Amino acid sequence: MKRIICALLACTFGVVSAAAISGCGCNGSKGKNQESKSSYQVVATQPDLKDDTFGFYIINGNELMITRYYGSLSDVVIPDTYKNYTVTTIGHSVFDNDGIKTVTVPDTVTDIQDYAFASNKNLSSIKLSSNLEHLGTNAFFYCMSLETIELPTSLKSIEPFAFSASGLKTIVIPESENLTELPEFMFHQCPNLKEVTIPATITSIAKNAFNECPSDLVLKVIEGSYAETYAQEHNLTYVTIG
Repeated sequence: MKRIICALLACTFGVVSAAAISGCGCNGSKGKNQESKSSYQVVATQPDLKDDTFGFYIINGNELMITRYYGSLSDVVIPDTYKNYTVTTIGHSVFDNDGIKTVTVPDTVTDIQDYAFASNKNLSSIKLSSNLEHLGTNAFFYCMSLETIELPTSLKSIEPFAFSASGLKTIVIPESENLTELPEFMFHQCPNLKEVTIPATITSIAKNAFNECPSDLVLKVIEGSYAETYAQEHNLTYVTIG
């Protein structure tokens, strides 16, 4: 409990510090017209555009980051466009809302930033973009109703604590040459985690990726893969597949 409280405090700190995000060339965006302005920071305190449901921040000239959710629906469908802009990014801490149960993310989204859905205790289902490339730190932290999630093969990076303290029971890591690493504390303190399938394309797993997970957790791995060696070295239960 002490560590979860510490993580919650870290989450609060992260939300505050995340207020400063890059503008017109945001660090998390992949737009073709992105300008190199690594030292140029804009505090997105107010959306550039908004409707009754979402607030949007313009990045890269023709793309949008969702920065706020004003709605009250339990089933949220994120738009792929708004006013001739393309929605490509879900910003920091946007969906910290206990009333949300399901979310559909359009295929235009390539980036989900830190804490995007953190502490949403009723979120039970999310359909991710088939073109998602980046999943931020603590993106699904403490989403205790989220029992499973389908990760797309387009993923290139997953940040530490992405699913920490969530309700995940099973998850399949996608087989992709672009995703080769499972980061630190990825599944830290997931009390219900029973099964994780890891492909041979994963060649690096942080030693604490499964820190404080249940003792009956089973890793499903490819025979002869790095994941099999990892399971052996860390005394984790595993079965070979494929």
